[in-house]
Amino acid sequence: MHVLTTRRPGPVVAASLVAMALAATSIGALLGDLYGVASMSTLFWAMTVPGLLALAALAVVPVAGLEPVQQRIRIGAIGGVAGIIGYDVVRIPLVLIGQRVLAPIDSYGLMINGGHMASPWSNTFGWLFHLSNGVTFGVIYAVVAARRHWGWGVLWGVALETTVVFSPFLERYGLAGKYGTIALAYSAHVAFGYPLGLVVQHFDRVQEELRSVFRRPATVIVGLAVMAIVVWHHPWSQSAARREATAASTRTGWPSVVVERDRFTPEWVRVNPGGCLHVVNHSTSTFTTSYGTVPAAGEGDLCFTGPGRTVKRVKLGPEDYSGGFVLISGPPAHQIFDL
Repeated sequence: MHVLTTRRPGPVVAASLVAMALAATSIGALLGDLYGVASMSTLFWAMTVPGLLALAALAVVPVAGLEPVQQRIRIGAIGGVAGIIGYDVVRIPLVLIGQRVLAPIDSYGLMINGGHMASPWSNTFGWLFHLSNGVTFGVIYAVVAARRHWGWGVLWGVALETTVVFSPFLERYGLAGKYGTIALAYSAHVAFGYPLGLVVQHFDRVQEELRSVFRRPATVIVGLAVMAIVVWHHPWSQSAARREATAASTRTGWPSVVVERDRFTPEWVRVNPGGCLHVVNHSTSTFTTSYGTVPAAGEGDLCFTGPGRTVKRVKLGPEDYSGGFVLISGPPAHQIFDL
């Protein structure tokens, strides 16, 4: 009699679930902040960083019987890098015509940093977080859909954007009802899902070809992506305007920006509800906004009332890139002064 034997799937299934849970800790930091569970800074350092380190260990530490899951994690990471490149490249033309589609990425770094003024370091962290989301979304997809048709990758990208649409993200960033912007976001997620889907569909060929070049292709590709972001932002240096803004903040006690022509330096700041933003204006124009007036070649405060956990787009003129962004977050300003 012929007896069929099968490999017990228990450990592989368990490892797959663990891999997806660890990968989800990346976006979990942002979602937890959006839904008011805890600040993104707290969640990132307490949950995301340990989760990603554990995911990396699961991907590379030899464990008997778990090689199929480990291969999917590594291919998913490679596909995630390919996807995030597609996601950003298709939005470059939009940036060039004045659409602020990349602006939220810098805010992630500000929230991770937990400070009140964006810096080269916080911007670097924002883009590294953006990369980690692409990589971990790729891992989750590869664990579930290895070798499936690339169309499933596109559907995965669309599903991710749909999750964003039904989250508090649109309200926080003032995108609710802006259907054109939402449609553009969907197209970018298609551009993410397509290359991810192709890499995962051709799982074995991609793995074989990359291993002929690199001993550890996933480590090399993700590492190069991280290095590219760090070199691009060169966080070890600061502009003179950024240093002046820091000095003004120390002097006034408020988050501060410097305006050379009509743009904030730094572009992102965080203000507590009921608090103010101090503006040092080096231009010859007086700027009148809904939050206050800044005199020409002088200094002034822009103050923000109303609820927190929102982003205000503060424009100083008609140009697309004028002004900057203010994240209203934290305890009310009067509570800080009462401490």
